[in-house]
Amino acid sequence: MFLIDSSVWIEYLRPKGSAKVKEKVKELLGLGVVVSCDIVVIEILRGAKNKKDFDELHNSFLSLPRIPIDKGVVEIASQWGFEMDRKGKIVSTTDLIIASAAYKNAKLLHIDSDFKVIASFYDLEEEMFS
Repeated sequence: MFLIDSSVWIEYLRPKGSAKVKEKVKELLGLGVVVSCDIVVIEILRGAKNKKDFDELHNSFLSLPRIPIDKGVVEIASQWGFEMDRKGKIVSTTDLIIASAAYKNAKLLHIDSDFKVIASFYDLEEEMFS
């Protein structure tokens, strides 16, 4: 399974976005191995240009299986954030939650250096487009 971060979805949805990103996302969608989480859905939907785009994206993203943001995800994100902050490695709370949702559930596909930082401390399976 692959949890695709909003950084990749944004590139995928851009008319002139990276061909490499578009190809990879289409491949994963075709294989039926894409999952999401509520934070990613929110990030994508709030960026819709208009109501029509919002509705289309809403239907598409809510049809994907989602990893729940449950107590376990919150506990992991909190612990990681605490530990990393004490080591001077500050990442966004949103990225901590997304990474925690992916942790042991899916490989995180992204274009966001915060996830590389998190993965350098924890056993987060991730792949970054360059």
